[in-house]
This record gives sequence, C-alpha cells and structure tokens, in this order.
Amino acid sequence: MNFEESTLPLTELLLKNGFSVSKSSINCKEYSLGSILISIFYNEREHLLFIQIGSDHNSLNELSPEVVKSVFNDDQYRLQSTLTIDNLVSFLKAKGQSILSGDISKINEINEFSVKQSREYTADLIYRQNLKVVDKAWNEQNYSDFIKGIDKIDHKRLPESYLKKYKIAVGKL
Repeated sequence: MNFEESTLPLTELLLKNGFSVSKSSINCKEYSLGSILISIFYNEREHLLFIQIGSDHNSLNELSPEVVKSVFNDDQYRLQSTLTIDNLVSFLKAKGQSILSGDISKINEINEFSVKQSREYTADLIYRQNLKVVDKAWNEQNYSDFIKGIDKIDHKRLPESYLKKYKIAVGKL
C-alpha cells in the first residue's frame, strides 16, 4: 500500500469535517481548517510516520502518544513510539474531536506541552553536563571548581554523595 492509499481514511475523515488538503506529495500531506494545520510525513528509510499539528508551519509539534496522553488524557497508545494513520483516525473520532471541530485551544495546549518538554530536556542536559564538570573537578582534587560547579546545580536534584563531597571540598579549602 502506498502513502496515498494509506492516508485515505484520514483524508476522508478530515474532508468530512471541513478540512482541506493544502499540500500533497509522494510522502507528505497537509490538511488545514482555519488556523489548524495537520501535517503527515512518511519517512521511507526509517519506515516511520510523523504526524504534526499546529496553527502554522512555524508552530508544528509532533502528535505523539505522549502528547495524546498528556494533553488529551488518552493513554491507549502509550506502548507505541508513534501513531499510525489508523490510530490517528481513531483518536480524532474520540478524544481528539476538538481538533476536528477547529478548537485552537487544544493546539495551544499541544504547543505548551512541547515547550515544557523542551525546557525539561534542556534543563536535564545542562544538569548532566554540570555533573560531568564537577566529577572531573573532584577527580582532579580541584575543590574550588568543584564547589563552583555544585553551586550552579539545584542542590535538591543532587544525590546525597555529591552533598557529602561538597562538605569535604569546603573543608579542604
């Protein structure tokens, strides 16, 4: 089955609900209704389907099982890494009906969720980078840099061993 055939159930559902096909190519389709844009892209190399939703091309966010669970309180896809066309059609007919009706508030919630996830990911990345710096300083017995590094990290997130090392480093200086 090719991409066009596989997206037919979705296309029929969206057209029936007032959406129009705004772009169509070999492995990509976009649907729009007012200020809602749904983009479907199939990556042949990885055999993955990417579903994005937003108010325009600059605000597209992936509609993943995690987003569906968090924003729409629907965890039936929790064991999947991505949604399929059939999953998307089922979701839109049930908990995702607000999208079909053109409710931009859910699009905004998806965007807020994506921004929050991005911030959390970045904060975790910085945390892990800071831990590497303080580990290196500790191993080199550079207690001054160790203390400076620990002071950059939220102490509530630190394992107790780092707090004990912190006290030792302060004592050494």
